[in-house]
Amino acid sequence: MTRLVFLFLLSVGVCCNAQNTFYYKLTRIQQNGIDERNLTGGQFITFSGNMCYESNNKGLSVGHGALKLNHSYSNSQYFVYQGSSYWGKDATFKFNADKSVLNVILDNSDIYVYKKATAPVGQETCSLIRKSGGGGGGSNVVIPPTPIVIDPNTPTPSPTPTPTPTPAPTPTPQPKQHKCGLCGGSGEVIENNATSFGNTKYCSKCGKTVPDSHYHTICPSCKGTGWW
Repeated sequence: MTRLVFLFLLSVGVCCNAQNTFYYKLTRIQQNGIDERNLTGGQFITFSGNMCYESNNKGLSVGHGALKLNHSYSNSQYFVYQGSSYWGKDATFKFNADKSVLNVILDNSDIYVYKKATAPVGQETCSLIRKSGGGGGGSNVVIPPTPIVIDPNTPTPSPTPTPTPTPAPTPTPQPKQHKCGLCGGSGEVIENNATSFGNTKYCSKCGKTVPDSHYHTICPSCKGTGWW
């Protein structure tokens, strides 16, 4: 009975599309048998429906992807999300019942412990953000002008006044758009209701057979535009 009540409450919570963003401060790392606690930094985590993702303080994805709630591993004490994050495509985010503590659990058994806190003044996005690949730059080479040799026997002409050019209007800078890292620019994300009881259906958007609980909804990060 307790499990049925929990699943019912979980399904009600999952169906809601409310979006909430919280800051989690890094407090502890267990790595290669070493327990480190003198740490700084933190991540903003946004919850939307049955998924969560790393974001800025306004709930916009930082491009790491998203993690989905795993109902099989979740219970009345823990919420377990699995998917893509700063730590790769197979990370596990394990929250306690009130989501005040987050354990990031990796395949190599490393554990990062975060606790919900007030974000430091001036911090607007995650401390850990993957760097996109790109080529290096080079130094600008300045070529000196060729010197002009003046014949001493040639009279120096009177200088001709140089007209003052009319300055060109300064172009208005256009805001740079970024493809949404959560939906990949499609404007939609895939959601799942709590359970499908083994029923399936064909999704024309995905082009394959999916659980009956599968559906598409507007991306909570870019609000359906595909860009930010």
